[in-house]
Amino acid sequence: MTWWRSVSLIAGLLLASWISDAGAADDDPRIWVLPFEIDADFGAANGDAILGRVLPVNTIVITDRWKLVNVALVTVADAPGGRPGQPGNPDPVPGPKAFGLADFTDALLISPNNRNRFQWGVGFALGVPTATDPSLGSGKWQAGPAFRLSYLTGPWRFGLLATNRWSFAGDSDRADTNQLLARGLVRRELGERWFFISAPIITANWNAPSGQKWLVPLGGGFGRSFPTRSASVNVSLQAYANVIKPDGAPDSVVRLGVTFPFRLPERRR
Repeated sequence: MTWWRSVSLIAGLLLASWISDAGAADDDPRIWVLPFEIDADFGAANGDAILGRVLPVNTIVITDRWKLVNVALVTVADAPGGRPGQPGNPDPVPGPKAFGLADFTDALLISPNNRNRFQWGVGFALGVPTATDPSLGSGKWQAGPAFRLSYLTGPWRFGLLATNRWSFAGDSDRADTNQLLARGLVRRELGERWFFISAPIITANWNAPSGQKWLVPLGGGFGRSFPTRSASVNVSLQAYANVIKPDGAPDSVVRLGVTFPFRLPERRR
């Protein structure tokens, strides 16, 4: 069954990401954060799909004033080709359903090393054509600027991570890419370890015709934190409707998210 194949491969990627030391929280370098998500989308012209993401975050303190924040994105897809609006693959190759890795994305940002309520970071992002099937990736190397914003006030947390990447090398038979990829965050603590969360993934394909550029989801969901010895595991279930979308893109998405934190031991001075 394709559901079980997706879950099995995602579990393997989770283990590989954890072993490779690829995750630390940008708010506290002593805590590794290993989020993963499974998206099931519905209503696309060429059929439904399942997408799994691993998003390890790693923080490196370089001075008393500055730190580097690295955000990676590994995607596993069980989807037909030709899905417009897909992050990292704005001009996909039409084809039958395929299963495997999509392109890899990595963003490196410099940010102030402080605990202020408002956080920012600027840097660059790189897209690597790692897709195991042409319909799951762009076939292009991509690069461009990236930035992040985060604000914490009371029970609310707001965030944005965005990058615009242009293709500069890769398969000459594939279309050049120029795409905005933005991920927002609105989170509200509700008490008793429950929280509301909305984390839409917005894309814009600047090379597409007018009226076909944007994919904008609207929605959110609820989650709960489960305490462990080091920190809390967060589990959430979300649903989104694509209120603005290219022709043929999915109508809606249901997302299961799980975040595993790992606290690093204190260094002896």
